[in-house]
Amino acid sequence: MKLLKARIKEFNEVITHQLDEDFTDWFRVRNTEPASTEQLNELSTYFETEVPTALQKFYQQSGGIWNQSEDYHINIPSVFRLLEELKAEQNFDKRYSLGLIDAIKHSWGNDRPEFNHISQTKIDYINTNYKCIGLYRYDWQLEEAFYIYFDDSHQFGLVRYHQDEFDELWDEHLTPMLTRTQADKPLEQLLIQVLDCLEEGIINDSGED
Repeated sequence: MKLLKARIKEFNEVITHQLDEDFTDWFRVRNTEPASTEQLNELSTYFETEVPTALQKFYQQSGGIWNQSEDYHINIPSVFRLLEELKAEQNFDKRYSLGLIDAIKHSWGNDRPEFNHISQTKIDYINTNYKCIGLYRYDWQLEEAFYIYFDDSHQFGLVRYHQDEFDELWDEHLTPMLTRTQADKPLEQLLIQVLDCLEEGIINDSGED
């Protein structure tokens, strides 16, 4: 994860240099506490599949990454946070599994009734075969998110969902995944791509003010 750590450092330096001090803290990417071996072993049982080596290293070295911004936001929860959500009792807070659809629903307080019209067999297939580790948001604030997931081959990919475009989510992103994975990148490469995207958006927006 050396390249990722270097990119996060560079990202924060660019933000500090380009933005007013009032906004720097808002966009700065932070790390959380690295996972212990015990925590990682416990979380592995919830994945219900082999955890990619790259993801294990990320949890052990970086913990998780996040920033405070809503419009250019990244959140890859730490193992500690994921375990808290998986064990939560309140429906609004609870992460019912690490599956992709359950992660999408969790990010909306488990209130996405559109999925009620999809067969449980298809939902179960996607939750079983694609595991979500976090999300990022670009410009649309809380109306849209890109979900970061991995497949059985330990490749990583993104799924976009806007709150008013469920048909696009299902028809263009999730339905193809019922027959063939769309993931095609290593973890570190994908996260660097996400940071590149966020940095470009932040800088472009700041130049329009």
